[in-house]
Amino acid sequence: MHTHPGASEVLFVLDGAITAGFVSSDNSVYVQTLKPGQVMVFPQGLLHFQINAGKSAAAAFVTFSSASPGLQILDFALFANDLPTELVAGTTFLEPAVVKKLKSVLGGTG
Repeated sequence: MHTHPGASEVLFVLDGAITAGFVSSDNSVYVQTLKPGQVMVFPQGLLHFQINAGKSAAAAFVTFSSASPGLQILDFALFANDLPTELVAGTTFLEPAVVKKLKSVLGGTG
């Protein structure tokens, strides 16, 4: 899961199958498995993802509505930082031990 705070994204599938989706601002989830020739638009700033949905390689063309889309990857935003473990645990409802484990894997401290 990631977001582009500065742009919308358009994904055009060239080959294979890609499952793509996003979470809207009201927490509705939109997911679709795209085949060659199909398109999905990810609105600016919303969490979204794309994964290969087949057993062979997939290819896609991606473009953004801005030359500076930015990128924030959810896992790194939550756990590769120096926020105190107790703060992250309290805001994610995860046990502190789980937060510490994720921080150790992703390079966070605190």
